Amino acid sequence: MSRILRALIVVPVLALCLTACGGTETPTPTTKPTTTTSVTENEVTTTTEAQTNTTSLPTMKTTVEKTTTTHTKNVQGGITHTTAEPTTTKDKSAGKAIKVLAVGNSFSVDAMQKHLFPMLESAGYTDITLGNLYIGGCSLDTHFGNLKNHSKVYTYYLNTDGDWNATDATDASTAFNKVKWDVVTIQQVSSDSGRPATYANLAATVDILKTHEPQAKILWHMTWAYQQNSTHWAFAYYNKDQMTMYNAITATVQEKVLPLSTINGVIPSGTAIQNLRTSALGDTLTSDGHHLLDSYGDYTAALTWFCTITGEKPDAVTYRPASVAGQWNAIAAAVENAIKTPYAVTPLT
Repeated sequence: MSRILRALIVVPVLALCLTACGGTETPTPTTKPTTTTSVTENEVTTTTEAQTNTTSLPTMKTTVEKTTTTHTKNVQGGITHTTAEPTTTKDKSAGKAIKVLAVGNSFSVDAMQKHLFPMLESAGYTDITLGNLYIGGCSLDTHFGNLKNHSKVYTYYLNTDGDWNATDATDASTAFNKVKWDVVTIQQVSSDSGRPATYANLAATVDILKTHEPQAKILWHMTWAYQQNSTHWAFAYYNKDQMTMYNAITATVQEKVLPLSTINGVIPSGTAIQNLRTSALGDTLTSDGHHLLDSYGDYTAALTWFCTITGEKPDAVTYRPASVAGQWNAIAAAVENAIKTPYAVTPLT
């Protein structure tokens, strides 16, 4: 047998022997695939087109890389777009904390779902939880019935990281059981906001909220009058006149809201908006005659919420998007004056 043929036989046999004796093995990878999970303080919410799954998780204070998504939700009078860019969640223990829940409708969407979170972030708040128990066009009486009967009729919007997630067909207890809220807001539907007879269940509604959150401050969200050219059907209640509606709203709040010791304060969004209407912007703050324009309109309402809830001045907010460029001074003055004089217009010009 030739030397070449003997070599061809010996080499495979030697390799087989070494493998059987443990002389060689396939290397194990030293790195594992990285899995990134978006974690909030109270829950992880995965939203798909077909369903929403919510899983309770323990509180986590560590910095977690997350990828945010865009959620689009149809609401009364328009579409709410809640979009956030990919960010890195900050250590929540490093700054101030605030947890605010609205029991509202599309006017609470206008006031707090677009700008309030970044305003709080810019002012040094790192542990932020915002919620909105939403039903479009929901009146005070309807909220009372839903709270009393534990009706699963709300869309529960929740934001703990700059990105809003929505859970449909939920009972209000879902919001109360998962978060210990610092502030809970309640409001009347805009059409009835200046009609005292529609406030009969206000005290009972607040009592239910206090049962759920006895430590929370209950704040009344005073909404705004319609634009003068509004075609909203309820504008007829106010003789289709903006100042008649505004005066009716402020008078009703003073008559029906202020006497209740269970309500700890008023967010005067309606007066802030009316103040800003006296600036060079004029009566241009809504998109459809009643919902606030997605720029200086809803920014002004959000700034009113920020200042009322935190007790801080407008200058504490460094978040000033391009949509309000050139109008900051007027907006800040409108808000400050509303907080100082919540039931009367302070002209800016």
